[in-house]
Amino acid sequence: MDSSYWGRRRIGRRTVIRGAGIGVAGIAGAALIGCGGSDDTTTPTPTGSNVLDATAVPTQEAGATPVAASEVRVKPGRYAGPVPPSAAELNPGVNAKFGGVVKWRYLDPPRMDLARTLSCTIFHTLTYTSNRLTRAKLGATADPYRVEIEPDLAESWEALDGGQTFVFNLHKGVKMHNIAPVNGREFVSDDIRATYELYLRGSQKDVFNVVERVETPDNHTIIFKLNQPLADFPLNVGAWSWMYPRALVDDEAKRQEVSIGTGPFIQSTWIAKERSVFTRNPDYFEVDSEGRQLPYLDGIEAYIQDDQNAERAGFQTDNYFEMFARDDADMEEQLRRRPDTVFGSTVPVSRGANVNGWQFQMKNPIYQDERIRRAMSLALDRDEIDLARYNGDNANPKGAFSQAPMPWPMMFDEYPTRADNGPWYQFNPAEASKMMQAAGYTADAPLEDELVSWYNRVEFAELIIPAINANLPEVKISFRQIDNPTHVTVMSQRDFTSMVGFLWGPPGYSMDQWIYPFYHSQASLNYGSINDPILDDLLVKQRQEADPVAQKAIWQQVWNLIHDQVYQAWVPVSFARPVQHNYMLNSRYHGLVGSNVCYASDQARAIWLDDGAPGVGR
Repeated sequence: MDSSYWGRRRIGRRTVIRGAGIGVAGIAGAALIGCGGSDDTTTPTPTGSNVLDATAVPTQEAGATPVAASEVRVKPGRYAGPVPPSAAELNPGVNAKFGGVVKWRYLDPPRMDLARTLSCTIFHTLTYTSNRLTRAKLGATADPYRVEIEPDLAESWEALDGGQTFVFNLHKGVKMHNIAPVNGREFVSDDIRATYELYLRGSQKDVFNVVERVETPDNHTIIFKLNQPLADFPLNVGAWSWMYPRALVDDEAKRQEVSIGTGPFIQSTWIAKERSVFTRNPDYFEVDSEGRQLPYLDGIEAYIQDDQNAERAGFQTDNYFEMFARDDADMEEQLRRRPDTVFGSTVPVSRGANVNGWQFQMKNPIYQDERIRRAMSLALDRDEIDLARYNGDNANPKGAFSQAPMPWPMMFDEYPTRADNGPWYQFNPAEASKMMQAAGYTADAPLEDELVSWYNRVEFAELIIPAINANLPEVKISFRQIDNPTHVTVMSQRDFTSMVGFLWGPPGYSMDQWIYPFYHSQASLNYGSINDPILDDLLVKQRQEADPVAQKAIWQQVWNLIHDQVYQAWVPVSFARPVQHNYMLNSRYHGLVGSNVCYASDQARAIWLDDGAPGVGR
């Protein structure tokens, strides 16, 4: 990758407005940018020419003695690309200190039952109170562009029968929280069996539907016999599958109200629509490299806060320890206000698509005609969307990349461009009109339909829909904003007749988790009712393929097919701009997993606070 692409001059608000041929989308986008833009912001060039250069350094390579106080924290300032670990973060076992309470934001959970609702809101709580069989490596030394799994409840595992049998060996002596109804009893393989049976009936059917039977030969061994080889099974169970005690599996009502498990923290307070408080679990089973019992923190306070001004004020006054900057100017403002403690970075999002586009309902005969789906995609100028909404984050001579459901680091060695999205992601309204006319629509008799969404509602109302209507006279699309629960409901129940904003759930740790549940005709998360025999065949083949090179070749075929068929249409996304105070150590945004607000919050078990951090009295 040409490093000059990353070091380019950013396009400011006035540049967008005066751009040639700005059109409807650009004008609407100028209103969206408001006072957040700047003509003078720049993106520094990251270390190395390839954005996938990892910053992770193995802990064992670090020093065996504590570092000097001046080397504990990350240096304040702005980083292009992932923030490398400080000297202390290279070896938490000898540098981390105990005590203190972390404060940050989270999203309000409707209940505590992840089997009923596969949501970040519930996931966040379970990251503190529960464990999985495996988990993603997170924190300062993790590779932010790929997922490496490590032991959690399972201290080891092995694949047998060519990847059709998986044996997980559990840690012995893992205790539940010492509160009713489990009262500190040992967590055993029967609890995993019960959770598996619960998930199979609910939200995680597609994780476990390959399991033919489960065996528990003893309290510390669980064996999954699959109906086909699936090399990625240990990654799949590490992404979403928090384990419940059997007592909560058997008590559905209580499972809605409390979160109790084996995790590093105990839920002490949950006030809906306000906050949650978690305290250190004194019986937690995990220790660091020096044999010290985790977690390092005394507790966590997580608050509901949707007001951006209040969020920023809270960050500046140490009431929140981290935040996300809106854009470069916002990041610079945070650095200017607290140059002593604040550091931030600019990184491309690397997870699969989540809320950046829309999907067609394939049961609708209108959208079974691929010419209509392709034409609507061709009518959208994604470069203008990127400039207007994201100030040119994805600007490239080959076109702005639209984040697809398949995480790009698993497919490409460098950040993709619109060329990699294929021919139907180019801007060609003339060709789009020809295709619509061939399908039987004209400017006098256009296709009239509606797109509904809660997510990206501003983008749909002010950018995407106006642009398509302006560039493609053969369609007349209206937009209807719905609330968040309605969006989730109409999507998950496939209760939409035409188009709905694109929305998936938590991040997958394997490519299989990003594609099979959402595209296979028999999968439970196939919200758009896609029924493509060729795609089905590819999805099954990639599950069975154990050779990484051959598997990646199948992924490329899937990539080509879903882009060619335009079952969903995606748009560019903003780069992530995480900002945090450097007195909170071993905490990082992860491009594939997420942030502490949602899916990366289980790194809290190994986060610690430096001397002088708010509320730390040492």
